[in-house]
Amino acid sequence: MSEAAAELRSFFELSEIDPEAVEEYSDLAYSSFRVLERFAELLGEFEARGGDDANHGLKVALGYFILGKAGTALEWFGKIPEGRTRSYYAAQALFALRRFDEALREFQAAAARGWDAFYVDMQCAAIHVRMDNLAEAQKIVDKRAREGEDRGEWYYVNGLLREQAGDREGAVESFENALTLSPDHSPSMFSCARLYDMCGDDKQAIELYKRLALQPQAHVNALLNLAVIHEDRGEYDQGLECVQRVLRAYPNHTRARLLYKDIESCCQMVIDDATEQRVDSRNRLLDAPISEFELSVRARNCLKKMKIHTLGDLVQLSEAELLAYKNFGETSLNEIKALLAQKGLRLGQLPEEIDAGVIEEPMHSPVSVPPGSQAVLAKSVAALELSVRARRCLQRLQIATVSDLMQHTEADLLATRNFGVTSLNEINSRLADLGLKLPSKQGIE
Repeated sequence: MSEAAAELRSFFELSEIDPEAVEEYSDLAYSSFRVLERFAELLGEFEARGGDDANHGLKVALGYFILGKAGTALEWFGKIPEGRTRSYYAAQALFALRRFDEALREFQAAAARGWDAFYVDMQCAAIHVRMDNLAEAQKIVDKRAREGEDRGEWYYVNGLLREQAGDREGAVESFENALTLSPDHSPSMFSCARLYDMCGDDKQAIELYKRLALQPQAHVNALLNLAVIHEDRGEYDQGLECVQRVLRAYPNHTRARLLYKDIESCCQMVIDDATEQRVDSRNRLLDAPISEFELSVRARNCLKKMKIHTLGDLVQLSEAELLAYKNFGETSLNEIKALLAQKGLRLGQLPEEIDAGVIEEPMHSPVSVPPGSQAVLAKSVAALELSVRARRCLQRLQIATVSDLMQHTEADLLATRNFGVTSLNEINSRLADLGLKLPSKQGIE
């Protein structure tokens, strides 16, 4: 048995329990999945043993609270005498169960029995925000403004209010102030990361989600949101690692299980897509007509008479077969070999021997725009103010400007993973505002 698992036993031997002890043993219990399992076993043994210890019921209730089983914890809180610790954690359990009115009453009872009144007020204000009682929450925040200048919890609730008012920049500023004062304040960290995520600022969001993930009691939604970002960026191994952490603690977590399957399927899609793209690139090159390339009249006429119409037809021939044809000499042979070398090809080459990595993509066709609209093409796609999902899909396609976007058809965009009709309609609407529309064929209006 590990040292952490052995140390957990002392939780059930404490003579008194304070918030620091609950936090300390919570972090210890979540140090690994096996330690968490051991804590659950110890709790079961302690519950079954019973006893006359006045704190027995409180320890059982707090044990279930630590395990995240708010309903069972609340049943035990209902069996024990009133007290500030009992009221405070009963309020937390009620909050987790979204029984907000009851949670408010228990928090107020905890304050009446000596719990930190400022902290209780901030908890109540946060509940009022959840209940959409914004005026009541603002009243509490204003009342505690002087004391709140030095308390991260005050800035956190202020951030919640600003977010509800639609002031995202102000909300982020408040959450960042909260983290300056309380660097490990998980609610502020998660709220700030979520806003960065919604605004498409992956770098900042990932940094905060990773900080949350380092905490022993990693926020489940933080891990899953981080997994989604990794998935969108094609970092599938890192995404799976985040989801696996959730599933180790909560094997039946519905969202985590669905996300795990989604990322796994994406991994396979990447393999399949890469193979398909290599085959498509190779086939496009081999199907290219000879007429598209600059050759001398003599070489072109000889190939035409030999019924060589594409590069694919040409590479199947050997040097000897070409030289054997009437009027086909060394000059024409060298000309053709030079042409093929530019494309990474050679005579007598089998299709499967062609390295798709050296195949050149065709140049973009010029974009047709209304007179006077050329300057619009240089605009960044960020100026279109697209949704996060649409913007990420464009990033995946390496589309940085309106000009880049106009090189893609609706079919191209819809073929992109996670890009649906809603995002397409959004893009069409933004382009229409600029007097533009996507080409019906690649590069052609």
